[in-house]
Amino acid sequence: MNKPLKINIGEHYQYCGSDYQIMDIRGDCVQLRSLTFSNQIVFQTYERLVHAWQTGGLLKTQEAPFTPRMNLIADALSPRQQAIMTKRLGFLLPVLEQWGGRLPRQAVLDLMAGIAAQTGEAAPSYGAVYLWKKAYLAMGENKLALVPKPRRAALHRVFSLPEEVQELIQINVDQLYFTRTPCSKTELTDAIICAISASNESRSPYHQLPIPSRSTLYRIITELDQYETDLHQQGYRLAIKRQKWSKKCPQPLERFDLVEGDTHELDVETCDQKGHLIGRLFLTALIEVRSRMIVGWDLSYNPPCAEKTLRALKHSLLSENLYGGLARRYRVDNGGEFVNARLKSTLQDLGSDVTYCEPGNPDQKPHIESFFKTWTTSIVHCMRGTTFSGPNPYDSEKNAIYTLKDVKKCFQNWLESVYHSSFHSGLGMSPREAWDEDQANSHGFALKKYSEDDLNRHLLCVTYITPNGGRLRFKGLAWTGPAVSYLATKCPGKRKSLRVLYDLCELGHAWVCDPQQTGHLYEVKAADLLYQTGLTMHLHQLIKTRLKIRKQSMNYCAAREARVQILREIANANTKGQRKRRQIAEEYGDFKSIPASPTYIALTKDERAAEYHFHPDTPSNYEIVVANHAT
Repeated sequence: MNKPLKINIGEHYQYCGSDYQIMDIRGDCVQLRSLTFSNQIVFQTYERLVHAWQTGGLLKTQEAPFTPRMNLIADALSPRQQAIMTKRLGFLLPVLEQWGGRLPRQAVLDLMAGIAAQTGEAAPSYGAVYLWKKAYLAMGENKLALVPKPRRAALHRVFSLPEEVQELIQINVDQLYFTRTPCSKTELTDAIICAISASNESRSPYHQLPIPSRSTLYRIITELDQYETDLHQQGYRLAIKRQKWSKKCPQPLERFDLVEGDTHELDVETCDQKGHLIGRLFLTALIEVRSRMIVGWDLSYNPPCAEKTLRALKHSLLSENLYGGLARRYRVDNGGEFVNARLKSTLQDLGSDVTYCEPGNPDQKPHIESFFKTWTTSIVHCMRGTTFSGPNPYDSEKNAIYTLKDVKKCFQNWLESVYHSSFHSGLGMSPREAWDEDQANSHGFALKKYSEDDLNRHLLCVTYITPNGGRLRFKGLAWTGPAVSYLATKCPGKRKSLRVLYDLCELGHAWVCDPQQTGHLYEVKAADLLYQTGLTMHLHQLIKTRLKIRKQSMNYCAAREARVQILREIANANTKGQRKRRQIAEEYGDFKSIPASPTYIALTKDERAAEYHFHPDTPSNYEIVVANHAT
């Protein structure tokens, strides 16, 4: 027959496949906290845990430390406890030396009086000496047996009250204190006293509930679990943040064994060249964990997205990057800019892998989080237009003076001259020194780097399209060329899909091949060169949205008109939101195919005389303006 389950604070259990430690027992509710992740806190009833224990879902893995007496640790005793223990030992040892286990009453009292006269202490009673001797011998003559026991009960104060009073206290705490707009502890104390008094009015004089004192109620409220209080008052995110704990991460044995990445919104407002407010920038960075070097980054107005992450990755892999290279593993969070098939497939094609953090647990990539904090506190919070990291009376929008170019230059200079050259306590040296040391001691293979053309080939998007009428139609786009009909009629029978590679930033051309022969690529051009040349997928989606709002079908004539209109609206931006849209469009490359406006050059009199013949009656102050259409 199984013994009843007895749970003690401090014990370790394996519950539902994870390791937990018992943190608190409050009545029938047991609080368990994960030994692996700081954001896993479980509240479970004793009844549920007993059921899990009986079915094998709950296994004890470690006993509670010092279960018999939690305070029997000599080095942990307070000065008062040590003084009392020494005093009692001074009275007890002479008795044991003279009579052993016997205690003759009068002889013992005379001896206690003599010791008290010598030491100046008050002599203990015969009963006290008897209890000291009994405890001392029971623990094998351990002096810690003479330490006074704490007066405070092991249970919370609330459980010493009647159950009806406990219930009224809990109801008032749930209604008035465990809310997003909690009342003060004084008001909660008054409400509890009023609730108990109201309950007593309907009770007989022989069944009146005791009303705790205000100080007792205040202590009961103070004993409430802080995590549970924050969870109801401020939400899960802040509650779990205040319970944060972490372990030191093991360092990789080799360079580029692990790279951490993340995206962070800068705490600074920026403007354009004319001083018009645009908004805040987003920084995507990749840090090599062993040396703490920032190997790739992208700073732009684009919010977190797959293209932004791929730009930072591309920067870290370029052969021109002295500190770049391909890592074996990339650790990122669960944001949409990282959890996408394109990023994962690109890294797998290059021979790398992606690992993701647990949701809501940024401690699994602490190095990049620490980097963002260093950059923010040391530079960003000192820039004009900073928003700091919370509400502040400083008018950040009014004081914004920095452009995207200014922030990029500032970040690059700080990265090269300060961050990479500063001492890091985790390394015992600067990142650049750590890199050079690994470089000198490295006897392995060279780091994997790629040319820009090679990376562009890896970063192309792939789709499979069935040819129709000699064209490849895809999301309102179309490409054509002799290769389409050649590959479509290569194998008789049912038409099959062809493998198409395209660039999100240039939809004017693409490449097509037979899925069975991927080594033979053919270039195909846009069916409508006027529309698709220089077109980006970002702008194409805006055009499709505009036509959908107008309830117009997707045809190239309407698309070209919508494209021109959208670009004019973006170019003539006069609000903060519109200016930010313009900056994002420029970063995507939406304006790159727009012909440059003609520039006009005024010719001097000698230059025009050399190139043109004038009528004899032409005035002397006549000027010729020649339009120069060169881009």
